[in-house]
Amino acid sequence: MKRTLFSIILVLTVVITFHLMKSNAESSDKSEVVVANLEKQYFEALENQDQELMDSLLSESFVISSMSSGKSMEKEAFLETLPKQVITSQEITAVKVDVADDKAKSQVDISMTKTYDGSDHSGDYEIYSLWVNKGGNWKLLERKIKFLKPPE
Repeated sequence: MKRTLFSIILVLTVVITFHLMKSNAESSDKSEVVVANLEKQYFEALENQDQELMDSLLSESFVISSMSSGKSMEKEAFLETLPKQVITSQEITAVKVDVADDKAKSQVDISMTKTYDGSDHSGDYEIYSLWVNKGGNWKLLERKIKFLKPPE
């Protein structure tokens, strides 16, 4: 009798543990899809110079920086730059998202034809971001841009 009870408890423990692990994995997978979609919305907002959409994606503590120049700017200053960014084409070639609890790291590889304040800034970029989930809403906290190469 003790052996049967022990076996039942062991099987139940394994089943419950497996179910919890599967639920956490599914939740993480869903969050990865959500963040990947938010990345696409970010670039739509950038291309359309949509300050309202962009504002909704960014955390109040948002900071964007260039890995090549070392310059950075906070949310309000960044939002003011949107009308100066004219994107005539863009192609996202890869989006990678890794979620851990209430944080997500993403990498977006993108090719753009764009000008900023009249200067050509076209080329390929790697963009690294940190997203945070606050109250069920993902917000972009930090973005680092790495310029790979100008067009040929």
